[in-house]
Amino acid sequence: MATQAERSRATREKLLDATVACLLTRGYRGTSTPEVCKRAGVSRGAQLHHYATKEELVAAAVEHVMNRRLSELRTRLDLAPGGVLDLTKAASFMWLVYTGDTFYVWLELVVAARTEPALLSLMREVDARFLARAEAMCKAFLLPHVTDPAEITATTRLILSIFDGLATHRILTGDDMLPKRALGVAAKAGLFTPRGKA
Repeated sequence: MATQAERSRATREKLLDATVACLLTRGYRGTSTPEVCKRAGVSRGAQLHHYATKEELVAAAVEHVMNRRLSELRTRLDLAPGGVLDLTKAASFMWLVYTGDTFYVWLELVVAARTEPALLSLMREVDARFLARAEAMCKAFLLPHVTDPAEITATTRLILSIFDGLATHRILTGDDMLPKRALGVAAKAGLFTPRGKA
């Protein structure tokens, strides 16, 4: 028999997964908490107990998915044989992440946040937590000898921005070959080469 904590966790998972699905099919404007509750199979009261506002719910949903993807990426990086990271494979996996649900939900919410102050505040918090985890991975795998936090932040943001831009352009073109060639150019230029190993 499930404990109260387990039931609460299961309800949150249902709500977050239903929110992501709703954002993907309806966009932010078309996503409503009644629709999310219907998809999740939970009561409106249960939703309000866990997430008091639509903004809180969608911000939690995107962080939920992004944390899952970051964990997947970290697991793959940690499995590098002999501690040697295959950066071509790492970049390829990141591209899979950026062409999946995570990125499109994130982009939808970033655009919506531009004119929604409450959502903007929450999304800034999510982004800060995401960047901190991404910086830790960048430091561990690309900049192990760098001690300047500003350089680590700038390098991490540059890498993320490259993927952001390529994935956004893909929406318009549907072209996967150009991003792959662009990532190849970045790899040849040493962008994904650990400092001190070029």
